[in-house]
Amino acid sequence: MNKAKINQIISYIKAQDEFPFDVFDVEDQESVLGYFGFHSKLDDEERKIMQAELMEMAEAAQSAEMARIMCAEPVPQRLYRKKYCTRTEQSMSMEEWLKTLPEELRGGVASVV
Repeated sequence: MNKAKINQIISYIKAQDEFPFDVFDVEDQESVLGYFGFHSKLDDEERKIMQAELMEMAEAAQSAEMARIMCAEPVPQRLYRKKYCTRTEQSMSMEEWLKTLPEELRGGVASVV
């Protein structure tokens, strides 16, 4: 086993701007390594180490992507409840809630208000 070769490959991959693979993609090591330009032969022990490292990178990339998606479009909370309301009390009446909605979202209910 050549630890220097494995460390150099892993360091190179980690230094790249993106890791566009998820945990299912890294099961095919050859494709992932080929994407980064590596076509070297690995023995069984090197393959196990590489698989563990690629899986770790894929999990980190997936977690970062989920966090990015969750933070990208925050829910407009003002449309659904007043600040500091509790679960047991009704925060606003139906009429007040409808007034907070934009005109295009009110639909046929706008005539009631």
